[in-house]
Amino acid sequence: SKGCGKNTKYQRPFQFKWSQGTRKVYIDIPQNYDPNKPSRLVFGMMCMGGSSENVANNEKYYGLQPLDTAKTTIFVAPEGNGQQLPWGQADYTLFDELLEKLKNELCIDESRVFSTGFSYGSMFSNGLSWNHQRVLRGVAVYETADVNIWLPQNTGEGIGWMGVLGFDDGLCTPAMGRSSRDRILKNNSEGGKAVNERAQEATPGGPHKCYDYTTVDEKFPVRWCTQSGGHQWDHKDPGQYQSWVPQATWEFINKF
Repeated sequence: SKGCGKNTKYQRPFQFKWSQGTRKVYIDIPQNYDPNKPSRLVFGMMCMGGSSENVANNEKYYGLQPLDTAKTTIFVAPEGNGQQLPWGQADYTLFDELLEKLKNELCIDESRVFSTGFSYGSMFSNGLSWNHQRVLRGVAVYETADVNIWLPQNTGEGIGWMGVLGFDDGLCTPAMGRSSRDRILKNNSEGGKAVNERAQEATPGGPHKCYDYTTVDEKFPVRWCTQSGGHQWDHKDPGQYQSWVPQATWEFINKF
């Protein structure tokens, strides 16, 4: 990106001045960051009732930051809009302007920009996957839905997409999650044929199952992970203390 060669420093968090105000943004740049070597960029979008601080400091970007052992990734968590529904139409402009700033000031690998999120944050990341395919390589959406949020026009272009679904989620229901997935399967396959591929799903009460679709364009993989469980991003296999979700996501992101 244009920022390669620049030695930009940030407060943590920093106040991002954009066209419609100021927004708090957490950023984590690896200690060994080389301004001449392009880094992967991963956004973590907060849920309703959450905060960018929680995403960055407590959840460590949905568990992904600790897995970046090679320290090749810059992680960013913007604060939502301060309303009960933390992401809306204006936040697409916020995303564009924030991404532009980061590309201009840091050395970003523009072919490896990703957005993740849980609940309302996943619904925002899912919306971005409808019309930001040229700047986002992929999204990982935990308990997502394609209703009750402002959504852009779906351009129909392909994008890497991973979804996690708890069968017992009463808020972002399985029907909503599958609807979100099917829309992407149409975008990511010739004539939408991947919609007819039946994903293998977890046995209720058993360990999780991640299924990688075989009939999508190989440039735009789709991973679908399921398990019993409610409205949470950090699903765990029976008897396990650690969530399997970060590792499954990290593997997905590293396909690119």
